[in-house]
Amino acid sequence: MILAIPPILSGVYAGIAEVDPAARDAAKGMGMTGSQVLWQVEVPNALPLMFSGMRSAMLQIIATATIAAVVGLGGLGRFLIDGQATRDYDEMAGGALLVAALALLVDFVFGLVQRFVVSPGLTKTA
Repeated sequence: MILAIPPILSGVYAGIAEVDPAARDAAKGMGMTGSQVLWQVEVPNALPLMFSGMRSAMLQIIATATIAAVVGLGGLGRFLIDGQATRDYDEMAGGALLVAALALLVDFVFGLVQRFVVSPGLTKTA
């Protein structure tokens, strides 16, 4: 879980930093307090980059979770370690495909959630 902190924090920081200064000024000009500007203007505008950081974090966690099998904690990495120990390359390939499929599935689910949570006006579509 510690591996998830840097990409999430960088996504949040980059998202907040990239909010249009004119939007901040307009919110302050309407009389919003600092916390209202943060939660009602900056966070909604930063959501695309925040989700990008979360998606990256999840993929890093899935990719490195296979290492848990090295210290005997099991998981999908067990297929890789056991396959390598017995030189069963089909088992290793199967384990690698399972990890890749899980990573793709999680990324797809986060993409769907992002599509429904983020305002369509904030996404850049062709």
